[in-house]
Amino acid sequence: MDKLKSPEIIFVIFAFVFGIIIMFVTPKYQVPDEYAHLCRAQEVSNGILYNNLPQNRQDGYKFHGASGYSPVMYVFSGLGYKIGNFSNNDDIAFYFGRFFNLIIWITLIFFAIKVTPIFKWQFLFTSLFPTSLFLGASYSADSFNNAFAFLLFGYMFKIIFEKQDISLKKDVALISLCGITGAMCKCAIAPLFLLLFEKINKFKKLIVLLIITFVIGLAYLWSINNYTFTGPGVNQSYNKQILQYNPLEFIKIFTESCIYYFIPWIKQLIARLGLLTIGFNHLFYKSTILFFILLLLYIPEKYTIKISQRIYSFLILLGYVFFTCALLFINWTPIDSPYIAGIQGRYFIAILPLIFIILKPNIKHYDIKISRIMKKALIIYIFLMLFYCTDTLKGVYSSIYLSYL
Repeated sequence: MDKLKSPEIIFVIFAFVFGIIIMFVTPKYQVPDEYAHLCRAQEVSNGILYNNLPQNRQDGYKFHGASGYSPVMYVFSGLGYKIGNFSNNDDIAFYFGRFFNLIIWITLIFFAIKVTPIFKWQFLFTSLFPTSLFLGASYSADSFNNAFAFLLFGYMFKIIFEKQDISLKKDVALISLCGITGAMCKCAIAPLFLLLFEKINKFKKLIVLLIITFVIGLAYLWSINNYTFTGPGVNQSYNKQILQYNPLEFIKIFTESCIYYFIPWIKQLIARLGLLTIGFNHLFYKSTILFFILLLLYIPEKYTIKISQRIYSFLILLGYVFFTCALLFINWTPIDSPYIAGIQGRYFIAILPLIFIILKPNIKHYDIKISRIMKKALIIYIFLMLFYCTDTLKGVYSSIYLSYL
C-alpha cells in the first residue's frame, strides 16, 4: 500500500509513538489546568456527571476550574483512571487516564482524516502540531474537544464537497448527535454553521438551522446551570455591562487584543508546551508556518473552493474568535485592563480547518512529482519537529528531576 495515499496511517504512527513519549516525559500537572481536569475525570469515573452551582451545595465540595465542564470530555480519561485505579497505585491510575485520552484523541482524528475528501494532509500536519499532540496526551478537556471538532469538520467537508446535500435518514441523525456532543464539549459546533451557507434543499437547511438552534440552547442551559471559574479580581457584572451597554468599547478592546496577542497566539497554537513556559527557536515557528503554506500550494485537491465558501468560513472564524474573547473578557479580564486576559493560542486549534478553506488557492494544474516530494518532505519535517520538541521536553524536565536529587 502506498503510504502517501493513506495520511491517516501516517498520523496514527506519529501520534502514537510521540504521544506515548510525551505522555511519560511530561510530569504530572505540567499541562495547563491538568490538575483540575484530573479532578473532573475522577468525578466522572465515580459517576458524578453534574455539579450543582456553589450556592446550591452544602456538602463541603471543593470547586475547581473544571467543575462545571460536561462529562462528555472526560468519559475516556475517567475510564482509564478507573481501570488504572484497580492497581491501588496513584501513578499507574494517572497514566492510564492519560493513555486512554490519547487513544480516543488518535481515534477521532484518524477518522477525521479518513472521512474528509479534502485537506487530508493539512489535517495530518496541524493535528500533529506539538501543542495539539501535547494536549492530546494529557487529561485536558481540549484533547477530546479538538479531536471531535476535527472529526466534525471532516464530516461537514464530506457533505459539502462530496455529497453536496444531506440525507434525511442518515445525515440528520448524525448531525444531531454530533451537535449534541459538540454542545457538551467546549461548544465545538462551529463546523455545523458551514451547512447554513451551502446550497442544499431549503427544507433540509431549515432542519439544520433547528438542530443548531437546539444545540446552542443546550450549551447555554448547561453553562448557566454550572460553575464557571473566574479569574482573581474580575467583576463579571461590570464586564457584562460593557458588552451590553458599551459594545464599541468592547470591540476596541477586542481589536487591540487580537493585534497585540496575534504572534503569541500563533506560537502557542503551534508549540508552547509545559505550563506555557517551554518555547522554541524562532526558526522553528517560521519553518512550520512555511511548511503549512507549501502544503496549501503544492498538495492538489480535486474540489474547487468557492469565493462564497471562503467568505463564510472567515465569518465563522471571526465569530468563533469574537465569542471566545467575549467569554474570557467576562470571566477573566480585570477592570481597566487594556487587553482581554486569559486567551491562549490552543483555544483556536479546533477551528484550524476553517483556515484551510480560507487560504487554499484553486490551482488547476499541479506537478505530481512536486506534490509527492512535498508529501515526503512533510513526513520528514513532522518527524524532525516532534523529535525536536520531545527532546526539548525531556531536557527541561530531566533538569527539574535532577534538581530534586
